[in-house]
Amino acid sequence: MPGAGQGPGFDVPGAGGYTARMHILHLGKYYPPFRGGMETILAAMAEGLLDAGVDVTVVVAAEGATTVREDVRGPRSGRRGRLVRAARLAVLNSQPVTPGLAGLVRRELALGRVDALHVHLPNPLAAAACLALRRDPALRHVPLAVWYHADITRQRLGARLVAPLVDACLREADGICVSSVALRDGSPVLERWRPKVAVVPFGIEPQPWAAVAPRRDGPILFVGRLVPYKGVRVLLDALAQAPAVEVDIVGEGPLEAELRQRAARLGVAGRVRFLGEMDGDGIAGLLGRARALVLPSIDRSEAFGLVQLEAMASAVAVVCTDLPTGVREVGLPGVTCLQVAPGDSGALGSALAALWGDAALASRLGEAGRVRFGEQFTRAAMVARMVPWYEQLVAASAGARRTG
Repeated sequence: MPGAGQGPGFDVPGAGGYTARMHILHLGKYYPPFRGGMETILAAMAEGLLDAGVDVTVVVAAEGATTVREDVRGPRSGRRGRLVRAARLAVLNSQPVTPGLAGLVRRELALGRVDALHVHLPNPLAAAACLALRRDPALRHVPLAVWYHADITRQRLGARLVAPLVDACLREADGICVSSVALRDGSPVLERWRPKVAVVPFGIEPQPWAAVAPRRDGPILFVGRLVPYKGVRVLLDALAQAPAVEVDIVGEGPLEAELRQRAARLGVAGRVRFLGEMDGDGIAGLLGRARALVLPSIDRSEAFGLVQLEAMASAVAVVCTDLPTGVREVGLPGVTCLQVAPGDSGALGSALAALWGDAALASRLGEAGRVRFGEQFTRAAMVARMVPWYEQLVAASAGARRTG
């Protein structure tokens, strides 16, 4: 049986030290306090890089019509970076419309030395801004790095419309990074560019999760948006087949009313609590009591499942679906988690019932998960893999200029 630290091979090794201070300009969609997986990871990268001695500028969309400039800080070092929130005039299919984005990035690039421009996709307007900047001979020397977070799977028409733009950005990229082997090898969008794709798993700051002293005497916990791909309908069906199990549901979304009605129709409403949105400290408190975390997502829209890392850092067992994405690479089945087939409410109910009735199993999986988190999925581990990747891109770009 593999140990808690074993798992898929990752492409970029950690680094014991950094050869020189770099300056990375990140171009993202939004930034916290906006809530979302891409935003959580962008903040973790920016703060972690600052703590590692890397200079950071971040340009994202604002949530209003005014451009705002702020500081971002490394929480351990106190080092400051720049955060620019570009005026947003509208939202179209969840895409912020920020006409001044390219101009703001150009201005930030002109303020001082930037070693690499790092764009986070999917984000079509950011991709367009990068392509416009690459046409400027004065900026052509700045390496373009792409962090490709996920394929667009829910908005198929939109995905087809923006596919040429995304493909052009990937073609221009000096390097592409993804969070899982599954995304690198399984994405049809990345197929042409796979030779320049590196794998760096996501990582998060251990606190407040590592401060949790797990009791494991409370309900099963679900955390996520109440949208179809999260599989909460399947979770309620599973609950109907696991008579003793109780579940707390944290999150909001368009399915909430339907899910409440479904719980009542299935006769499980008395064993389900809908708790709405919560901040990290609130979720950490619930994880302190949780028997397990459940991630019942049903399709490839769930590219990684960051909440698994929060549970593992809290020494809480995970029940997840065996999706062909990064979800299956986070835990080790039978070691840190239980995995079931997506959409199989019977198997999900059985897994929940097993952890509900077996405290020793829940404890063993949870403690092994905390070990694996510490070895593979901390923010520091992610940054230690990212920095040599940046160094490789910067060195390759410099070499190409010398010989060009």
